[in-house]
Amino acid sequence: MSAADSADTIDAMKRPIPPFVIDLFIALGLLWLGLENRSELDALVGEIYSRDSDGFNIFLIGLQTLPLAWRRRYPQTVLFVLLGAFAVDRVLDYPGTLAAAGMVLAFHTVGSELPRKRSTILGGSLVVIVVVFTAFGAATLESVRLGDVISTGLMVGVPLVLGREVHQRRVRTQALVDRAEQAERDREVAAAQAVAEERARIARELHDVVAHQMAVMTIQAEGARRLVGEGEGRVAEALDTIRGLGHDALDEMRGMVGLLRGGRDPDMSELAPQPGLAELDRLVEQMGEAGLEIDLHRSGNSRPMPRGLDLHAYRIVQESLTNALKHGGDGARAKVFVNYGEQTLELEITDTGTGGNGGTSPGSGHGLVGMRERVSLLNGELTVGPIAGGFRVRATLPVGS
Repeated sequence: MSAADSADTIDAMKRPIPPFVIDLFIALGLLWLGLENRSELDALVGEIYSRDSDGFNIFLIGLQTLPLAWRRRYPQTVLFVLLGAFAVDRVLDYPGTLAAAGMVLAFHTVGSELPRKRSTILGGSLVVIVVVFTAFGAATLESVRLGDVISTGLMVGVPLVLGREVHQRRVRTQALVDRAEQAERDREVAAAQAVAEERARIARELHDVVAHQMAVMTIQAEGARRLVGEGEGRVAEALDTIRGLGHDALDEMRGMVGLLRGGRDPDMSELAPQPGLAELDRLVEQMGEAGLEIDLHRSGNSRPMPRGLDLHAYRIVQESLTNALKHGGDGARAKVFVNYGEQTLELEITDTGTGGNGGTSPGSGHGLVGMRERVSLLNGELTVGPIAGGFRVRATLPVGS
């Protein structure tokens, strides 16, 4: 037997047996016992009964047992059918059989399946009727003795009480389950509320501190640009770059603040446009104005990427080039390769710098940690590290992500 077959066998053994199958088995078992008991009574004590067992007696035995297969679905109907068959059987004074035990299960089912009040009224009334009926039989029939009145009353009354206890236990258990589920829902709501409050707090910090300082920096750059003479071209270009990057950063910061307050994923937002691979040329131009010379190469079937993948890929290139600009020194150069494969998007950024942490521990800076998180989120692969004469970042991202 293979491992898969064994697992299927174990799963089949774990699946519960349907209640109808169990009840059908019980009904057939009682039917067999009733028929077997009937044949024994015919030979032993049939002479004390007014009527010998015949085909109609077998039919009544069937009515006292087979309906039990539907006892959970129709508890009242099954009890009425069994009581009716039992009454006819007793009135005709057929030999008593074990088929009468079906009433025990029927009374128990009424107690366990029906609401407490309903089972008390209905079951209690039928118990009284059965006792009175048996007492009448004891007075008129030789086969029914006075002791049968007490035993019959106990036979139907005790199962009814036990069934009601089962029902109450089931109700209490379900109440505990409902309370546990409600507590879990309340916990999830509280956790979501805590997350929302934390996002709002972060949004306030970004708006009141970071965005404010960036705005001041941008305004200062604009003011310095006006004071720079025409002969200081490189200084003017640097100030223009600072001003442009400051405006772009402020726009993204405002969008991020709004998304945090709205409780949505900023990388997947539709409230504000997010950068993607289509903006790489502009990014290269900005970095070039800041002093980093970049060669950009594309290959493969260039096409629009899924929104999250597009943004994450852009951020990986942006962070890599930022690291190259920060740590590459004067005359730093970088190369960006973007390959659009059928199943993957491949990025490779090489530079003449020393990596994300000033060369002291390549790959341990916060920017590279963020890149790893982005690649992990996309189920991709990332390799970073020094190469001959510089540093390299290589990412392989599944297009399906």
